Amino acid sequence: MTETPAIGKRRVIYIPGYDLRRPEAPFRQFEEELAAFRKNWNVQGGFSGLALDLEPGRASADWNGEMAWPEGKVTASFSLLGWRDLMKRDFRRPLWVVLAGALRTFGLFALAGGYGKGLRANWPNGLFFLYPAMAVFVFLALAIAPVVTMPLILPGEGGMRAGVTLAASAIWLVVLYALTRIAERWSYVWYLIHDWYAIGRLARNEDPEMTARIGAFAARIIEIADACEPDEELVITAHSSGTFVLVYTLAEVLKRIPGFGAGQGKVTVLTMGSAFGYVGGFGAHRGFGTAVARVAEAPNLDWTDVYGPHDIMCCGRTAPVSTYAPSIARRVSEPRRFSVRIPDRMTTERYRYLRFRFFKLHFCYFFASRRRDLFDFYRLTLGPMPAGQQLRVWAKTPY
Repeated sequence: MTETPAIGKRRVIYIPGYDLRRPEAPFRQFEEELAAFRKNWNVQGGFSGLALDLEPGRASADWNGEMAWPEGKVTASFSLLGWRDLMKRDFRRPLWVVLAGALRTFGLFALAGGYGKGLRANWPNGLFFLYPAMAVFVFLALAIAPVVTMPLILPGEGGMRAGVTLAASAIWLVVLYALTRIAERWSYVWYLIHDWYAIGRLARNEDPEMTARIGAFAARIIEIADACEPDEELVITAHSSGTFVLVYTLAEVLKRIPGFGAGQGKVTVLTMGSAFGYVGGFGAHRGFGTAVARVAEAPNLDWTDVYGPHDIMCCGRTAPVSTYAPSIARRVSEPRRFSVRIPDRMTTERYRYLRFRFFKLHFCYFFASRRRDLFDFYRLTLGPMPAGQQLRVWAKTPY
């Protein structure tokens, strides 16, 4: 297939998921994977000019990219719209508040039928839904162990036994919590508890700070779109929990500018490793369904949702329009959806290493593909083919 060098300049917006890392961390990952991409495609280029904006309410970054292709040079400006400061807010809560919030969050999700829906849609992903909830109940069961065992160990009654039980319970709770913190680098339990708490509050319209941040993201996207030159393509991307943040954000953009994207002809929207089932499981009627409908109906947005069946954290097998906006499903198409084919994009050794390291595998969408005919974030954002056309080509790649 002969490619027309129709794109020489591009603006790329990226909303990350619930990621506590500073913006430099994903930037370094992008640089490492871009080196592999350059080697695979035998091209020259790179990223440069990283500029951080870590002021309160921002937590964002901008940088530039450039790649020299036989068809011509492609330059791109990248903008990361961050919300790390709001995540840090969640992590500063006292332990008892965290546990109380977790019980409420998981209880509300269960009452809304979220666990059942997740298991029916994709059972590995549904089991992952259950993981942090089960971890909380195990932690609480272990935490009360001294209260249960001390009466069996210490005979008699009275203040002494009560005092010993109270002291033992306090010491055991400190030890137990310390052990879970040591195991956190492998378990990610506390991270997930905070993540679910944030998701639940957003889904139920209980987080005014996050709502304000979404409004700020919308304003920034409009600003970037207005600054695009006539020959500059606009691509808006998101990963993990950032995917539903992007849907809410684009809905706000469209509320302010119903014809958003007309100036660019079409704006490419890409969601990777989506987390729609997490927020939608609390009940799409609270606002998420309306946001999905608004984005799906937008005439100037070309939405693609990519997923990996081996990525159990991803809800990609759930069709967002028919699931969360069923009232428009007969007249509005689903976003273009296809698998990134995780095992085929990497070496056997790398896949074996990552297969059961679910959190690391969840970032596979940013790995450079060893096969040129499969999805590649760097080919999409720094390649000469228009992004929408490139995604259509990948969607048709036969197995």
